[in-house]
Amino acid sequence: MKPRKKFRTRPKKTGAKKNQRILSQKKRLVAAGYDEAKLRKMTTREIRDALKVAARRKGPREAAGKKKTAKKPAKKKS
Repeated sequence: MKPRKKFRTRPKKTGAKKNQRILSQKKRLVAAGYDEAKLRKMTTREIRDALKVAARRKGPREAAGKKKTAKKPAKKKS
């Protein structure tokens, strides 16, 4: 007996979404201090590896997009 439901297949990756993802990764690397001229020559695999290194160097909080907040000193009463 055939199953009643047709199982959905995983959607294919499109070129536009892939390019969008790569551009955002390049922007993150530029913000991390990489040179744009070097990024143009890098392959997608190298870009992903560089992002992993930048995330390790930056730390888990900043890599997730969270900013460190410093505690404000308490005001002195006069």
